[in-house]
Amino acid sequence: MTQKKVSPNDKNDAKSNKSKSIRRALLYTLGVVIIVAATVIIVLHLTDDGEVALVDREAPIERPVIPTGARGTVVTEDNLDEIREALARPPEDAYYMSSMSVEWTFDRWDRPSRDAYVENSESNERTVFFDVFLDGTRELIYSSPYIPVGGKLEDFALDTEVQAGEYTATVVYFLVDDDYEVITDVSVMIWLNILG
Repeated sequence: MTQKKVSPNDKNDAKSNKSKSIRRALLYTLGVVIIVAATVIIVLHLTDDGEVALVDREAPIERPVIPTGARGTVVTEDNLDEIREALARPPEDAYYMSSMSVEWTFDRWDRPSRDAYVENSESNERTVFFDVFLDGTRELIYSSPYIPVGGKLEDFALDTEVQAGEYTATVVYFLVDDDYEVITDVSVMIWLNILG
């Protein structure tokens, strides 16, 4: 029986191959993480083509239209470095913690709700306002005032007549900057019970 003698070069080659395999696995994992992060950031920062004007809470206001299709950035060789730099920075205002009831009951559409409340949690960083749209018709039935961080809104009635019944609706939160310009929006589904 013969024994093969392992030379130091063979050991170095084995270590080198193992090191290369580990590097490849790390680069693959990093690539997947970058792609996932890019997708999340692009989805969270969908914007309208138009600009949103400052909101005057004393006068009737026009709200942004809810986007119906996804928008994002196409990655090309020309913008690859720019996108990498954007991914390296932590996302700004990329989240919003909603603290709210999800079932709102109104004796009538024009009377304050018994149980509807919305709070702009202390963990958030931005002032918000929200609009409520009836599912199916996309009719705007309520527009809130601005709610500062830590503020709470309750005892409010709807702005638009809604017949008695049970409905699903979408609450669209708009995060605004210090000049009250919309930065981004977040949507949440709720249930409406209009009793009379």
